[in-house]
Amino acid sequence: MQNKKHKIYLKLLVMILALELIAFSLNMFFEPNKVAAGGATGIAILLYEGWSIPTSLSVLLINIIMLIFSYFHLDKKTTIKLAFGSFLLPILLFITPVYNILPGNKIVSIIVGSIIFGIGLAILYTLDMSSGGTTVPPMIIHKNFGIDKYISLFIIDGFVCLGNIAMTGLLSFFLAVMSVAISSVAIKVFTIIEGK
Repeated sequence: MQNKKHKIYLKLLVMILALELIAFSLNMFFEPNKVAAGGATGIAILLYEGWSIPTSLSVLLINIIMLIFSYFHLDKKTTIKLAFGSFLLPILLFITPVYNILPGNKIVSIIVGSIIFGIGLAILYTLDMSSGGTTVPPMIIHKNFGIDKYISLFIIDGFVCLGNIAMTGLLSFFLAVMSVAISSVAIKVFTIIEGK
């Protein structure tokens, strides 16, 4: 019983670390460079650039909407799993300062940020957890139509990346696409290393 409690606490601690890696990458690399690389956090960066809505608030609102969809379209266990990351990530985004660690070098900044972001996501995936947000629609689509979750997520991320053209320019769009690719590779590499 005691051992089971320790495992739960350790899992929660690792999940908090993973979510902080995501918050850190967003606040130190993506937001200062005005690059929205997919997901709820990417939408939040676009909303900040367009209307100065704080990213933590946007992510919270998007996550709440997605949790409502999850509650009605997915099972209760999945919704509970999503809830923890959905509420904790906006808190971590709020308390983690926004600061450009690598000023004057957008490309290197996005590469480093994408690797950190990918590692954070990979840790969540290995724990079978999520930060919520745009991971919900692909789960619903998969459940109802059998379409692979990664295809739906890729399409959603693509639309968010396109939002860069309107809000922050063509360079940000290319950096966002590059970021999605680097994060995907980082997730794969970390998952392979973790599985050994």
